[in-house]
Amino acid sequence: MRDLPLTILAIFAHPDDEIGVGSSLAHYSDAGVFTVLACASRGEAATIYCEDCATTDTLADVRTHELACAVHNIGIGQLRWLGWPDGGMPSLPRERAIGQIVSLIREIRPDVLLTHPENGLYPHPDHLAVWEIVRAAYDAAADLSQYPQAGKPWATARLYTRALPQRYFDQAPEFAAARVELNGQLLPFVPTPDDAIDVTMHVEAWAPRRLAAWDCHRSQHNPQGAFVFMPADLRKMQAENEYFVLVAARDPLPEGVDDDLLAGLEDATDKLPEPAGEPDTTEALRSGLGARRGYLAVYEEYLRQNPKPDFEALLRALADSEQEMIYLLAGALRRAGEPPAKVEPDGRALTQALTCLDLWSRWQFLRVSTVHAAALYSARAAVATDDAERGLWTELQKLAGEQLDAIKTLAV
Repeated sequence: MRDLPLTILAIFAHPDDEIGVGSSLAHYSDAGVFTVLACASRGEAATIYCEDCATTDTLADVRTHELACAVHNIGIGQLRWLGWPDGGMPSLPRERAIGQIVSLIREIRPDVLLTHPENGLYPHPDHLAVWEIVRAAYDAAADLSQYPQAGKPWATARLYTRALPQRYFDQAPEFAAARVELNGQLLPFVPTPDDAIDVTMHVEAWAPRRLAAWDCHRSQHNPQGAFVFMPADLRKMQAENEYFVLVAARDPLPEGVDDDLLAGLEDATDKLPEPAGEPDTTEALRSGLGARRGYLAVYEEYLRQNPKPDFEALLRALADSEQEMIYLLAGALRRAGEPPAKVEPDGRALTQALTCLDLWSRWQFLRVSTVHAAALYSARAAVATDDAERGLWTELQKLAGEQLDAIKTLAV
């Protein structure tokens, strides 16, 4: 049984690499999918294209803040940093780097991974290295015999890479001829045959969010950049339609579907199996109580950090509601013959919550987790074996819905 919302983990080498999937991530975030961006480096070795925004000494900090701005505009639920050296990823100890991604996958438990293509989109050595590391980690994360110290195995359903369709190159010869300069080399963009693209995300409504995110990356606005040579209508089309190749799948795309990265996965992840009897019900109560105690710890930690008054009021209301949910679950567990005092808070929520450093990302974390809780309790109520159990999950669903209403009223 899965205790997380549908989740996308995007792993890219540098700040601004996320822009190519920005409209899709905005779309899925708005739909309640938990989106996580892992950026391998701080982009400290990049060329600076503004006179007043950065120096070689400040560039890493500047690009860190630029990416935080982009993440906010796109609506990504969580930003993680891998701490890898910009320009030095091919030299990373490969097994250790794969293990780091394996650990991340097992922690986040994504349904879908997004990363650079095998050709890098253009052959930047960091892009190529990230592709190789993520591809190996996709397999290793599901294998109990590999990296046993990295947590419980997790089999991600699908691994996608970005793509630029051949027709872009045909429609804009100037773009096809453009090159990315890197350490004295001129790197070409690499097209993907149109018929090799598996998913085209039609995300026109979210394109302004992608464009706003690109505006954040001011230090990287190269006036002679490759995309400057793309006609305006083609640039607009690129933001409104994002292309992906499915390179590995444990759960293939449903036949005939080519416009949804998550197609067919919702039922497989959100629908709970039929309970086999009392042990499963008791385990669900233990899991639920641990989760609620974990989220209470999140609210208490955020309150300790002296939040703004409106966020403080929200946190106190959520904590009161959480206490009510804990009371219901503890009582049900006690009636099932299990001592609720032995159930420890699930620490995963607090671990994730502490990576959210600004109000917006904390609000997004609370929103997504509460959407999931309401859906989970609804699913449990649907498969409950008796009226008392059904009533418990229905009441918890109601409380989670009230929490969600309160979260949505906070202006961020």
